[in-house]
Amino acid sequence: MIPQTPVRDWERHVYDFLTTEIPDEVREEGRRLVTDVLSATVAGAVAPQHEQVFREAAMAEGGASVLGTNRRVDPSQAALLNVTAAITQEMEEGHNRGGHVGASIVAGAVGVAEANDVAGKEFVDACIRSYELCTRLEYALFAMKARINDAVPWLVRNPHSTWTTVGPALTSAVCLGLDADQCRETFRTAANLAVVSMHDPYAEGAPSRNFTAGFSAQAGVSVATCAAAGLRGSAAAIEAVYDPFEDILGDGEFDALFASLGDDWWLTEAYHKQYPSCRYTHAPLDALRAAGVDGLAVDDIERIDVSTYRNGVDMSHTRPQTTTAAKFSTPYVLARWIADGELRLDHFGGDALEEEHVQALSERVHFHVDDELEAAFPESWGASVELTTTSGATYTGRRAYPSGDYRDPLSEEAFDERTRALLALGLGVESDSEAVERARRALDDVETVPVGETVEALSRQ
Repeated sequence: MIPQTPVRDWERHVYDFLTTEIPDEVREEGRRLVTDVLSATVAGAVAPQHEQVFREAAMAEGGASVLGTNRRVDPSQAALLNVTAAITQEMEEGHNRGGHVGASIVAGAVGVAEANDVAGKEFVDACIRSYELCTRLEYALFAMKARINDAVPWLVRNPHSTWTTVGPALTSAVCLGLDADQCRETFRTAANLAVVSMHDPYAEGAPSRNFTAGFSAQAGVSVATCAAAGLRGSAAAIEAVYDPFEDILGDGEFDALFASLGDDWWLTEAYHKQYPSCRYTHAPLDALRAAGVDGLAVDDIERIDVSTYRNGVDMSHTRPQTTTAAKFSTPYVLARWIADGELRLDHFGGDALEEEHVQALSERVHFHVDDELEAAFPESWGASVELTTTSGATYTGRRAYPSGDYRDPLSEEAFDERTRALLALGLGVESDSEAVERARRALDDVETVPVGETVEALSRQ
């Protein structure tokens, strides 16, 4: 007989939370999450490295839109493409303790919500609840990650996949109107399912890299669809897979993570990106800006020394040749800022990557591990920078965490500017056009209208 009740206290906390009332201030953060991810998704759909696949891949027709296009496919296949697009521009939100779970939750399930004529408020609330669960699961996974990688170095690589099947699965279950029993089986199945990429080729920038996130979301939506038809999950897996987290975290912390659901809202600590690049590059850039280097030219720079936490040092590759590689290259990001005094979406592809003075400067950026910043990670993702000019002058700056962090949030004006830029790119219009304004209003009103109306405003006409 398959157990019908939770087999662990933390599992019970999960199911109790699915009906917990959401405070208004948290729901506003949920609306901001949806705006962040959906605008990034629209922009990612037109990325040159994916555009042909999005247009020509054979897929079943259905009631779910591929955002930023005029294509409608089966919801699980829409999840594949939409989540791939959501992470492509490196502008989607994230959480210091929980990775990039929002992209899979929102972009993965929006097609299910559209196809089933779900109300905006119901969708936003489902995304919030999934976010709270997934950030906690990711936090525990990160604690285990070092041990896993010591044994099998390639096993857990891409933070956009692996355990992010749970988010789109549960959000989809709500949007499909599944009952409590079916939601439990959805969670049990998704919580025992991981889409593992054996290598995260961010430095190479292979186009397939972003699809790993899409495959994870597609799996999550498929779990909910199958649970609706009677698929049952494994109660034993809840014990076998998750009991080790109690030992790794210690002192009952794993159970406490889920006992805090409904009281401690992790969504309120989400970050929103100011720059269209990997967040590991942001604190070094903020530190460079804090050093007061405005007015210096590329040829004035002898070297730039970056001190940061160990994960940030991994972003040290120079002379990137692809869009994704450039977004994950701190040397390129710093060199581009020195050259142009800004960082735009179009700085990561095409002719921009051919500019020799920028690429040459990237080779003069050097990295060092800072023990203090390493100890503060992942609560704070900090960096310090020392720039030395050819004349021997030095400029120094330091940041404890990047701009856009919940402790230094983007202003409403800055958030609106980034949203408009993403929508304009994806819709192929100017940022002050009526199409962008219509899409922006639709995102503002996402809670008050059916999801289908919001999606319509985010599609190419």
